[in-house]
Amino acid sequence: MLNIWVVVTVVISSFVKGLTGFGFALLSLPVLLTWYTPKEIIPVLMICNFIASVLIVLQKKTEKLIDKQAGALIATGGIFTLVGVSVLSWVNNNMLVNISGAFFIVLTLLSMVKKESSVASIPGVFYPLAGAFIGFITGLISISGPPLALFLNKAKVSNQQFREIFAWFSVITAAIAIVGYKYAGLLTGHTIKTALLFTPILLSGTILGKRLNASLSMSKFRTINTILTLIASILLILNR
Repeated sequence: MLNIWVVVTVVISSFVKGLTGFGFALLSLPVLLTWYTPKEIIPVLMICNFIASVLIVLQKKTEKLIDKQAGALIATGGIFTLVGVSVLSWVNNNMLVNISGAFFIVLTLLSMVKKESSVASIPGVFYPLAGAFIGFITGLISISGPPLALFLNKAKVSNQQFREIFAWFSVITAAIAIVGYKYAGLLTGHTIKTALLFTPILLSGTILGKRLNASLSMSKFRTINTILTLIASILLILNR
């Protein structure tokens, strides 16, 4: 039987995931560590993130959301996630997390005070470059939310496209991580059981978030993403 506060945490975090496409693990992990050890809960959250992202990808779309530029971003992100994982043992992970978190906080604050035009200002050539950078960072510190959110906000993508790109990115990176956990011996029967218990709660929150996503204006949606990115970046430092 799940603790009521565990249920509430998963519902809120999955709602944010359904609304924006990211934030599930970053928001739920600090709270869930009250009842679980990192080795117990991190693989569970990765499985849940994978399931929620697949659900978003499979939902019916009224228009094509992944164009050539977004496809390049996702593809290079997946490739360079593998590169980041492969060099993980050569770097000081904690120092890199702190530096990355501080960098993302500064960028987020600058985006909040700087007035920008409503027209996308990022040339197409930067999408694969951004994907490579974000994928590499994801492989090193297992976090893609803040940098990807900042880039997509700058690119002025629609609410639905923002969510869809994040979902595809999460499907790829979560799949890579789950395979890694399997080889590390972290996918136990208890892990699978806990993930299955979380799944109905996770799906309910994700569906509710998706419904609200369609009703938000782009300006409100970007404001929510900016605030969430700032919170995520702060948590990135505090959780270490």
